[in-house]
Amino acid sequence: MTNTNITAPTSFFKNRRIGASRDKVRERKVIWLVLPTVVVLTTLFVGGFVFGILQSVGFFSVIADGDQKISFDAYLAAFQNETVRAGIILTFRVAILSTVLSTVIALAISLMISRTKRFQSTLIAIAQFNIPIPHVVAATGILLTFSQSGIVSRLTNHFGITDGSSDFPIITNDPFGYGIIMSYLWKEIPFLCVLILSALRGPVTNLDETAKTLGVSYSFRLRKVILPYIFPSILSGTIIVFAFSFGSYEVPYLLGEPYPSTVSVVAYQLYTNRDLANRPTAMALATITSVVIGLLVYAYMKLTQQEGRKR
Repeated sequence: MTNTNITAPTSFFKNRRIGASRDKVRERKVIWLVLPTVVVLTTLFVGGFVFGILQSVGFFSVIADGDQKISFDAYLAAFQNETVRAGIILTFRVAILSTVLSTVIALAISLMISRTKRFQSTLIAIAQFNIPIPHVVAATGILLTFSQSGIVSRLTNHFGITDGSSDFPIITNDPFGYGIIMSYLWKEIPFLCVLILSALRGPVTNLDETAKTLGVSYSFRLRKVILPYIFPSILSGTIIVFAFSFGSYEVPYLLGEPYPSTVSVVAYQLYTNRDLANRPTAMALATITSVVIGLLVYAYMKLTQQEGRKR
């Protein structure tokens, strides 16, 4: 009897050690399997980013003669360039309007869906159906639909609303950025709806129901209970949307004009210009854009960490 009692704990700890060693072997195996991909991606990203910074401050210049030294002339040239200044204004206008409008519309849709009892799952599916669609496809769809030779223009011409394609208002490839904003709204509203709806399904539901049983009006519950609770989720989503809208290239390239263009498009135009003296300026713009997006990502991570600690 005594031998059995001694053997049982011993075998238990032995099996536990064997299980722990197997887990370590699996973890090491996973690390070794993922390591080549991580090394390649890290090298390409970090190497390209460092090379861009060095080229923006005067190193690796293809036209410089003699010794190369640190210089911030490319950054000064970028802000003195009229095309760049117009691009900065357009970039902030598009990013701010896209972020604000998509947040307000997504919040309204999410609140409406959360209050709807019937067909709620159907409404959620409709609101989120276009999330898997790439931004390039969305921008192409906006271009084919709302350009002066697009589907809507032809329909209005067919029914006599407009007199030819030239009479249709310029929505895409316009200097204000209407087409770019429409494309961002079509993609980012469903993304924000996902975040807001997930927040509305949390503990705030019980708080709202409790306030409702006490006779509190919906407008008061919305201002004092619902919005304060879901505000961190809304803020996190707006940071992501603004960062993407600020640094995106393909949508402004397809739906924007050559002038003014967003900062990302201007950087590409300068980099591919035949005048190689514009290369450092292009790298300076790319570095500034990367730093701004990096700061926004850092703010998002800090906000997420703070919300995780509160919960």
